Amino acid sequence: MLPTLTRTWMVRGEQLKVKAPGTNEKRSVSAAIDLADGALLWRTDERRCADQFCATLQQCVERSAARGRLAVLLTDNAQGHRVGKTGIVRTALNKHAGRVVLVFLPTYSPDMQPTERLWRQWRPNVTHNHVRENMADLQGDSDAWLARIAANPKDTLRILGRPFIVQPLGKVA
Repeated sequence: MLPTLTRTWMVRGEQLKVKAPGTNEKRSVSAAIDLADGALLWRTDERRCADQFCATLQQCVERSAARGRLAVLLTDNAQGHRVGKTGIVRTALNKHAGRVVLVFLPTYSPDMQPTERLWRQWRPNVTHNHVRENMADLQGDSDAWLARIAANPKDTLRILGRPFIVQPLGKVA
């Protein structure tokens, strides 16, 4: 959630100053979206790592299990998403065996990852040229924006380019 500088119109001779919040503080936001109904889950942690991914995976599995469904997660090939030397992801997958499937998308293919479209909307609304002086305020902005989007699942689906809600098929007569 560090500030990202973008083109901004300014009066000639006056330069916009964008402060970095805190002293090299960082946060990582992860999110998961139900592509069928637009439900949005997110969490903010101090760093992006396998623990953050596994906590998000846990939320997805719990939500899917409560609905009697299998959790299928589309993931990129980020280091924290793969089964690696630490065994953190393997432990989580073993814990949820039979209730979760990870589908790894090709490397460097953000256009195939629907959640990337959410981040394309989140960045200009939260991190671009912000004027927050501390990380807590910036995180509050992030949580507020995500809560607004999560409050209306149809908006989430529109952001993803899916303006419709998929209905489960009923019995055919």
